Amino acid sequence: MKTPDAYYAQARDMFFAAHADFQAALDELTENDARAANLSLRQLRAWHAERIYAAFLRQKNLDGIIFSIQLAEPDKAVAADAIEAYLKSHAESLGMTWEEFCIKNEL
Repeated sequence: MKTPDAYYAQARDMFFAAHADFQAALDELTENDARAANLSLRQLRAWHAERIYAAFLRQKNLDGIIFSIQLAEPDKAVAADAIEAYLKSHAESLGMTWEEFCIKNEL
C-alpha cells in the first residue's frame, strides 16, 4: 500500500493530466519567474501545482488525502484499507481511540 503522500502526489499528477489549461499555465512559468521567487523552475512549478490542486480540493470541500486515494487507487479494497489506515492515524494524532473517532465522525 502506498503512503498517503504518494497517493496525493499521484492524484495531483492525474488532476493536471486531466486539466490541460492548468498544466499549460504551469508550463508558461519561466526561469525568470523562478529567479524572481528565489526558487528553481522545478520548485516554482511544484509550488504552483500544489496551490492549484489544494484550491480545487477546498472549492469542492474535499479531504485531500481521501479524495486522492479514491482517485489514484483503482482497487477499491486497497483504497478502503488505505483510507481506514489514514483515518486511524488521524484519530491517533488527535489522541482518540478508533472507536471514539468513528462515533464522533459518524463512521
